[in-house]
Amino acid sequence: MAQDITNTRVLITGAGVRIGRQIAIAFAQAGARVVVHYNRSEEAAQELLGVLNDITPGHSAVHADLTNPEERQTLIPRLVADGLRINCLINNASVYRRCPLTQVISERLRQDYEINFVAPFLLMRDFAVYCEEGSIINILDQRVANVDPSAGPYGLAKKSLRDATEAAAVQWAPRVRVNAVAPGLVLPPPGASPNGMARLVKRVPMAEPSSPEEIADACLFLARARTITGQILYVDGGLHLVGVPLPEREEADYGPR
Repeated sequence: MAQDITNTRVLITGAGVRIGRQIAIAFAQAGARVVVHYNRSEEAAQELLGVLNDITPGHSAVHADLTNPEERQTLIPRLVADGLRINCLINNASVYRRCPLTQVISERLRQDYEINFVAPFLLMRDFAVYCEEGSIINILDQRVANVDPSAGPYGLAKKSLRDATEAAAVQWAPRVRVNAVAPGLVLPPPGASPNGMARLVKRVPMAEPSSPEEIADACLFLARARTITGQILYVDGGLHLVGVPLPEREEADYGPR
């Protein structure tokens, strides 16, 4: 029997815009109470909060810079202290920047790992410690199933989060279920050309991008599934089965040999 999420509380990081926004709306429509996390998107988060409270009352918003250790480590304890016990954590916030591996510098590596792996992993840990039981859903990327060197530190960090998903699913069972959703092509990056998106869609077996609503439905399914843990649900039209085209081989300067 599916788990009823009515009146449960879900914390969604990066919920103000894009996919996170649709996930928040879907959970509110399912009867959950949403905590909308935001960093720079305060206006969008407050607008979303109004939309959610028009659906059902009881939603809230919280600010935290997840790259700031102090703000990150106090996020969940602060919510719990305010009486907002979290039943489901959705680690959605991330930053994607293409970068060939030979161009990676230590600061870029640190920044990309901080938001795409360190922050969601430590929120997972805090959820397990302070909330005791419930469900965690990590938003990954279909690239975790194949090799895309141009994804650089972003791709490496998402694969680390995939591994953390599976490790935590074993260690924290049966109190906490830990799963992941791995989207493919959904929304074009801000400023991207329509031609670029259309070219990528040609590689998708289902011949179209996935929708934010499909990502949200996948999250709802995993939140309700009482015995499913350690799973990665690919919502990508089959793209992870064929991968992305490799970039042109770069002529790297490796220095003296």
